[in-house]
Amino acid sequence: MDKVIVGKCSDYTHDGKGVIKVNKIPIFVANVLIGETAKVLITKKEQGYYLGKRLELITVSSARCKPVCPYFRNCGGCDLQHMVYEEQLKFKTNRVQEALKRIGGVEVEVQPCLGMEKPYFYRNKVQVPFGYDKEGKLVAGFFKKTTHEIVDIDKCRIEDYDGDKIILCLKDLFNKYHVKPYDIEQDKGTVRTVLVRKSSLNRDLMVVITTRSENLNHGQEIVQELMEKYPRVKTVIQNINKIHTSILMGTDNVVLAGPGYIEDAILGVKFKVSPLSFYQVNPKQTEVLYKKAIEFAELQPSDVVLDAYCGVGTIGLCLANKVKQVTGVEIVKSAIEDAKENAKVNDINNAEFYCEDAKDFIQTAASKSLNYDVVVVDPPRNGCDSTFIESLLIMKPKKIVYVSCEPSSLARDIKLLKNAYDVIKCQPVDMFPQTYHVETVVALVLKK
Repeated sequence: MDKVIVGKCSDYTHDGKGVIKVNKIPIFVANVLIGETAKVLITKKEQGYYLGKRLELITVSSARCKPVCPYFRNCGGCDLQHMVYEEQLKFKTNRVQEALKRIGGVEVEVQPCLGMEKPYFYRNKVQVPFGYDKEGKLVAGFFKKTTHEIVDIDKCRIEDYDGDKIILCLKDLFNKYHVKPYDIEQDKGTVRTVLVRKSSLNRDLMVVITTRSENLNHGQEIVQELMEKYPRVKTVIQNINKIHTSILMGTDNVVLAGPGYIEDAILGVKFKVSPLSFYQVNPKQTEVLYKKAIEFAELQPSDVVLDAYCGVGTIGLCLANKVKQVTGVEIVKSAIEDAKENAKVNDINNAEFYCEDAKDFIQTAASKSLNYDVVVVDPPRNGCDSTFIESLLIMKPKKIVYVSCEPSSLARDIKLLKNAYDVIKCQPVDMFPQTYHVETVVALVLKK
């Protein structure tokens, strides 16, 4: 194949790249939309496809728009800012549809992806690495696409305003007190990342500084100056990650100021959120997502519900007033502690929570012939464990509501369930505008 080709984009990859076929061989090219013709440089051959770089747009789609962020071309935080929002939603709907058909082997009507009225500045969680650029300047931001080079960012268009301000303030304070960022290649330095969470309930802020060791020089001075400048910072935690790894956070936390958590609310239920707690990052769309999950469950007052991979108990506690009993299971100890506290704070007496691997919990439950009317699953990106699925098929709950953040693993798990369950409803929700990620709620009903 020639190094430079001209072709028309006919499809998208799972991550929003354009697909141009030449001699039936697909070429994946970033920043090309369906219907556009482009001149493309072939950069790499892979098994069954090529990678290409767009050199020139010959025809331009009406679905193209100018990215609002000056960092978009280099930063790895967003993928789709060159698409008008309607095209992004169409892309995500189709992504879910194709995954269920191609991987899951099921034909189901996928409802149009539910989007946001204002699809910017929505993230209530900001987490960025710190490092040095080539000139030795302290930088903080997202990694450049396919690299570990940090793109220094002063204002992110998908993150909350306050999070950006806190990051910039800490950058100045680290410079002032000569606190060095961690260099993974040399295994030297102190600060790995900074995480900022914001409550949509009261606008309180939590700041988590992840360090390579217990030592944080001038930590108290940094905390004091930060909280004086930003009084809505209610707690600051030092997270310690001693392992020589690219994993962002460790398991040990030291509270430097405040209670070590903030409070938030979803659908009127209050939640205690700690540094390691899994908690959805888009508060407006989280309520859309959970309302849809509760709707799909078609709950009855006599139902006993299992909330698997429950985190801090968000879904289970939001539906507890509609059912007889809720049981939540989650492997992260701090999340389960928060879930139990959340039940107490909200005077919810029909919810219990267990710190255990979901697959082990349900395997034991199935072996004891325990049953649940409805099982809600909200697993991590890689989906449910196969043992978990096998135990579900032994237990045979009447309904399963699957909340997924990755269409391919969702489709793989549905393939394992489809002989026993009918997929009756599927609703994508755009939790992550400007990126290729999509959340999906699926309702499965036991076959008669």
